[in-house]
Amino acid sequence: MDKSSSRPPHQVINEPVHNSAQSAQVDNPHKRSFLLGLSALIGSASAASLLGGNAINVAMAYQGNAQSWQSSGRLLTQGQMQLLRDICQLVIPKTDTAGAADVDTHGFIDNQLVRCHPPWQQTQVVDLLDRIDRAAQKRFTSQFTQCSQQQQLALLTSIEEAEKEFGHDDAEHFAFLKQLIVFGYFTTEVGATKELAYLPVPGGFKGSIPYSSIGKAWLGGL
Repeated sequence: MDKSSSRPPHQVINEPVHNSAQSAQVDNPHKRSFLLGLSALIGSASAASLLGGNAINVAMAYQGNAQSWQSSGRLLTQGQMQLLRDICQLVIPKTDTAGAADVDTHGFIDNQLVRCHPPWQQTQVVDLLDRIDRAAQKRFTSQFTQCSQQQQLALLTSIEEAEKEFGHDDAEHFAFLKQLIVFGYFTTEVGATKELAYLPVPGGFKGSIPYSSIGKAWLGGL
């Protein structure tokens, strides 16, 4: 990753639990609907792990910024934001509707990690992004953001399958990151109104494969 965009040494941010009085309040019926929808996409256990405390209120209060990847976030460097943006676009790409990168899911994740997740989870995501970029430079002699989409997908498949440069911990951390991507996308208007079908895919990471015949997006195994 470009040294000019790095912030060494990495420092996690330990914020207090977000004050519900300062957050956008979500009525109970909306919360129940949101929980059911997200659980259907990523599973009830994964949804529960993402929605502790005021996570829903913080998520709903986030205002997306289409240019967020051009600068450092609250946790991530500019280079990491750009890398995460590319990953978001691979997981939920643009089809006839906006993809995850188009609705600033990467900025959402940066904010959500700081506001709702402990330092150790922040570190997991930061370290994973750095490992992905180092692997890209080793395998393709290019930063991840400069690789072709085919090369990027090959790296993500390696993470999913815990092969070559990546281990089982990396696969688990990538699964957590993908859950955050789905969560962030689902909180946006386009994500909440776009019907998504979740189908576990044997054999590794498949990105999102549009099913034009049924008008849904197929999310690779989380």
